[in-house]
Amino acid sequence: MAQAHQRGRKLLLIDISALVYRAFFALPPLSTSGGQPISAAYGFDRMLGRVLAMERPSHVAACFDAGIPQERLAAVPEYKAHRPEMPDELRSQFPIVRRLLDALNIASVEIDGEEADDCIAALAARASAEAFTNVVVSGDLDLLQLVDDHCTVIVTRRGMSDLARYDEQAVRERFGLLPKQLPDFRGLKGDPSDNLPGVPGIGEKTAAKLIAEFGSLDALLARVDEVKAPRIAQLLRRYGDQARRCRDVTLAKRDLPINLSWADLEYKEPDPLRLQALYAELEFRSLLRGVPSAPAGAPQAPPADPSAAAEAASRTKRYTAIADAGEALRVFEAAGTKKSVALAVVPELESWRSSQPRGVAISWRPGEAAVVAAQLMREPNVADAFRRLLASDAPKKIVHNAKNFAGWTASLGVALSGVEFDTMLAQALLDPARGEQELAALTPAAPPAALGLFDGEQGAEPGQAAAADTLLSLAAELRARIEAADLQAVLFDVELPLAFVLADMERVGFRLDIPGLASIRADLDDAIGRLSADIFRLAGEEFNIHSPRVLATILFEKLKLPSGGKTKTGYSTSADVLTPLALEHAIAAKILEYREVAKLKSTYVDALPQLVDERTGRLHTTLHQMGAATGRLASSNPNLQNIPIRSEIGRVIRRAFLPPTPGNVLLAADYSQIELRLFAHLAEDPNLIAAFETGEDIHAYAARAVFGLAAGEPVPAELRRRAKAVNFGILYGMGPRGLAQSAGLPRAEAKAFIDAYFERFPRVREYIVRTLEQGREAGHVTTIMGRRRFLPDLNSGNRMLRAAAERMAVNAPLQGSAADLIKLAMVRAARRLFEAQLPARLLLQVHDELIFDVAPQQLDAVRAEVKIAMEEALRLRVPVVVDFKSGPNWGEIM
Repeated sequence: MAQAHQRGRKLLLIDISALVYRAFFALPPLSTSGGQPISAAYGFDRMLGRVLAMERPSHVAACFDAGIPQERLAAVPEYKAHRPEMPDELRSQFPIVRRLLDALNIASVEIDGEEADDCIAALAARASAEAFTNVVVSGDLDLLQLVDDHCTVIVTRRGMSDLARYDEQAVRERFGLLPKQLPDFRGLKGDPSDNLPGVPGIGEKTAAKLIAEFGSLDALLARVDEVKAPRIAQLLRRYGDQARRCRDVTLAKRDLPINLSWADLEYKEPDPLRLQALYAELEFRSLLRGVPSAPAGAPQAPPADPSAAAEAASRTKRYTAIADAGEALRVFEAAGTKKSVALAVVPELESWRSSQPRGVAISWRPGEAAVVAAQLMREPNVADAFRRLLASDAPKKIVHNAKNFAGWTASLGVALSGVEFDTMLAQALLDPARGEQELAALTPAAPPAALGLFDGEQGAEPGQAAAADTLLSLAAELRARIEAADLQAVLFDVELPLAFVLADMERVGFRLDIPGLASIRADLDDAIGRLSADIFRLAGEEFNIHSPRVLATILFEKLKLPSGGKTKTGYSTSADVLTPLALEHAIAAKILEYREVAKLKSTYVDALPQLVDERTGRLHTTLHQMGAATGRLASSNPNLQNIPIRSEIGRVIRRAFLPPTPGNVLLAADYSQIELRLFAHLAEDPNLIAAFETGEDIHAYAARAVFGLAAGEPVPAELRRRAKAVNFGILYGMGPRGLAQSAGLPRAEAKAFIDAYFERFPRVREYIVRTLEQGREAGHVTTIMGRRRFLPDLNSGNRMLRAAAERMAVNAPLQGSAADLIKLAMVRAARRLFEAQLPARLLLQVHDELIFDVAPQQLDAVRAEVKIAMEEALRLRVPVVVDFKSGPNWGEIM
């Protein structure tokens, strides 16, 4: 955790929900070895540490949401009503966040029935009145209304390190309005994120122009006859009262009674031992290394000033800040003569879209490094030298996160070449549960100034060169560990070349059918209205469907549906509870359908148009190369791997995804039953291998074997369904209980099916036993290419933890091998298309499918190259089959 420094009176106000949500969706899923989700808590701690180091406050308040004020719901009943229930894996992390705040000596603030925004507004108003400097950190632009001479607002944008600071000038530059005019502006234009309708037909530009011209919403509505556009005037007359109510809902309360003194909010350094214990419990290993080791109660030295630390590092480590174009030119030209160099962007790249580096650090000798300020690289001679360095195979380059680095250099017009090592990928392979970590997390001893947040227009400081120096030493350590773990093939044949393929995929993106999405939105609004009416009719009253507490009262107290018991936090209304109820109770089925429709509307239909990049006109996802412990890719901002494929709504949404090149088509190449084929390969079962070799339907084959049907005899659909459940149940390590639940069978019958399956496919049982034995002995299981999944709980004395680890041990080699296979296929497909000079581009990987942008006249040629790349990526004991479909949009290639 970064240290805070008291300089004058500065109050830091933190919108906890905004930061925790941001961290949850920015990071790939992470969990402890015991299965506790921690990604949101871990990311929150990292963001908080950065902000504390950057702001160095004297006082801190962490503000929580504790409900929605009734007056807001009375004014606009639909306010925030469209928001889906919080995912359980996120909900479970808020208690962890509270424990982190407590360990960090940060006061929490919440008032029952009030929103965090109002707590922040009240404290900011009090602080401004008493001449405190106050800084608000949020993901919500609504709080820009608080900006004044004493208050600035920092807003999180993409990811976790892309922050924008707003003072009065920045607000005027962004909106053309004063901060105090923003509630009027929002009331007029509405806000889909909070379900505020505003005035339909008036967008941001028109709303800003009107408020700027008339001064306020009330003045505008009082002088509506002066509005020149008849259509706009008519809309204002019709929806003026609605706009006022939306404005009133938007206004932050500045007079909430918060009975805390400034002494209560004073920020004190955390107790190292307490923080160490919590970090160790949560398995925050990288953060744990950064906690001072001084015992509790021992005298603490004054926290070091980042600039002083940077100066000390520059003296002892020979770090140099290059401030002259001629010197920068000499540095880049000299680097070109070296065998290898470490290159680090300061600060680290969030993505090629959102990063504004302050400089580039470079090192080719341990203990010696330089940082070149970004503005110097705008000098033509310096820029040319830097481009030559990036594009050349010599020197070899060491980087951290080659995907983001290559994406950034591509935005400069340079194809990055000669990368020999990526410390992020190496660390993720060695410790898969930690996922993709920033360089700062791996090198906590580096001076804070080297790895913090900077304005790209400022100069560089010597300490920032530490990023390259630490990268150089870290690479040497990780290279030795990669060799010792025999992970060279995965790193150098799969992950490192894949980074450049993924960088291209992120930059290409999809075109969106915006008018088509508008039509879908209207249909979904109608569906939400119909489902709401059905739910209210079945409940016998209207209520807030999105409130778990209110919904639980309706379902389990009024309607007396079986609840499964009440916990200390109340009844659960999660999908796990409602899904079995939906079989017998119509209201539960309607609620599940409502949630799916509402989630798809808010997550995709409403959000996707807002994510289109203004520079490219396309939608770009962020791909997480090590997004899961199994090695599978993950997608975020937006998550394009999670659009439902089986529902009609999901298929309709996918039709809005168009080829990035007008006139082209999308080509989908899908591995057929790849995990079952890998299962047959790894288990070496001759019967399963024979089934795939003959091309027979594997589930029908299993049904004949298990149920004793003669060869050629038709397999009843129900028996095939049960055999399919057994096939996948075995694949995912299920026992009789799990199979009975998933297939809807009595447990005795499920056990009989599994026993019969093992009898007919004896090598399968042998494979499972062998895998578990090897996993217990080594502490991990491996994929075909040697990727590891660590499962310490295979030897746990806790039966439940051990059983969960055993299920993962059976499945992880299959999922991980599938990840190896499709990643290798992506690398080879991209290479074959390039060598064949075919103008086709890989756009997305979803599960076992690759999607390409292809000119119609090149479909056959591209299909042939992709087929070879995918089917021959790994040599298996069974045939590998790839199915192809093409169409004008994503929805028509399913």
